[in-house]
Amino acid sequence: MKNWSGHIYFDSGMQWKDLEKPFPEMWETIVKETKQNQEEVQYDQLTLELNMEEIRKNKKPIGYLKDGAKYKMVFPMDRKEIIIFRGILSEDIKEVTESIVKILKNKKVKSTVEYDKMLLYEIKKRKK
Repeated sequence: MKNWSGHIYFDSGMQWKDLEKPFPEMWETIVKETKQNQEEVQYDQLTLELNMEEIRKNKKPIGYLKDGAKYKMVFPMDRKEIIIFRGILSEDIKEVTESIVKILKNKKVKSTVEYDKMLLYEIKKRKK
């Protein structure tokens, strides 16, 4: 089945610093799908470190929003959630989202998953 987005929701008791151990592996899951030159790799390493600094301070990470990236990892401002999206209907969204959930579970960070909950998806669905 094709999806627009994967939504990973955290328990209300979760703290952002709980992502310190799983975040680098989650990051790699998203970034490895984007073909990059050496300069872009260095930019991504810097962005990863900025995300990790926020997590260590128990703040919400910045995410991965790079133009041209195959997938984006977004942390909405108003809730404890990660959104994985591609911008088009894709069969791989579920696979990538499930990979991230597995990483979180292995590091003992509880989460639940839903799909296609973005406002953009709702608007497109109404137009049909």
